[in-house]
Amino acid sequence: MQNLSQNTPQLYRITYEAYSKFANEVNRCSDLAEVAEVCKTHLKYLLNFHIIRMTIFQGDKLFTFELFGNSIWYDLKGETELFPYEDELFKRGIPLITNEIPDKLVRDKVGLNALYDPVLWGWCFDKNERKVLVSLLADQNKAFSVGDVDILKLMVDCIQAKFSEIYLKRQLAIQNQNLSDAYLTIKEKNEEIQRIVLNQKETIKARTSEIVLKNEKLLHISALNAHNVREPLSRIQGIIELFEFMDDETCRKELVPKLISSAREMDEVLKEVVEMASKELTELKAAEL
Repeated sequence: MQNLSQNTPQLYRITYEAYSKFANEVNRCSDLAEVAEVCKTHLKYLLNFHIIRMTIFQGDKLFTFELFGNSIWYDLKGETELFPYEDELFKRGIPLITNEIPDKLVRDKVGLNALYDPVLWGWCFDKNERKVLVSLLADQNKAFSVGDVDILKLMVDCIQAKFSEIYLKRQLAIQNQNLSDAYLTIKEKNEEIQRIVLNQKETIKARTSEIVLKNEKLLHISALNAHNVREPLSRIQGIIELFEFMDDETCRKELVPKLISSAREMDEVLKEVVEMASKELTELKAAEL
C-alpha cells in the first residue's frame, strides 16, 4: 500500500470503507474474543502481512493476539511472555525494522523459506499512558511500507479503545459484584444483630417475669409466715406479761403449761415456715435451670 495522502481517490475510498466497516464491527463487540474474530475477518483487507501480533497493556492485565493466514490465537489471561525485541520496544519505544525473525514468532504459523525477503516491523504506541506493542511480518509478496502506518495507527486506536472499554466495564462489574456481596454481608450481619437484640429483649423480659414471680412468692411466704407466727408469739408474750401479777405456784401450774404449749405450737409453725420456704426456693432454682 502507498501513503494515504498519495492514494488515488478510488483506493482511498476502498480503504476508508474497509476501515469503517472494521471499526463498526469492533464497536459492536462485547468481549475480547469477538474483537479478535473481527480482526481475523477484516484486517487482511486493510494491511498486507503474514503475521500480525498485538499486545495491549492495561493496568496489571495483558491482552495479546496473533493473526496469521486464516488462523487467530489470543491470550486473555496475561500469561504470554514478550519476545526480546518486544521488551526493547516497550522500554525504548523506538520503531523496529529488521530481517532477524524470531523462530518462535513464525513456528507452526508460516515457513520462513516460503517467504521472499521477510521483514519484521515493530512499534510501541503509547495511548493515554497505556502501551500497545504491534509486530507485523511481511515480505515482497505481501509488502508493507511506511505509508501503511497511518491505517495501522487507526486500527490500533480502534482496538485499544474497545479493549479499554471492555476492561473498564469488566472492572466495574467486579466492583459492583463486590459492593453487592458487601451489601449482602452487611445485611446478614444486621439481621443477625437484630436477632441477637430481639433474643436479648426476650431473655430480659423472661428474666424480669421470673424475678417478679419470685418476689411475689417471697412476699406470699413472708405474709403467710408473719400471720402463722404472730398467733403463738402473741400468746407467749401475753403469758410472760402475766408472770408479774401471779405467784410462783400459780405460774407453775397454770402459765408454764400454757407457755410450753404455745412454744411448741410456735416451733411447729416455724418448721412449717422453713419447710415451705425451702420448697419454694427449690422450685425457683429448678425453674432457672
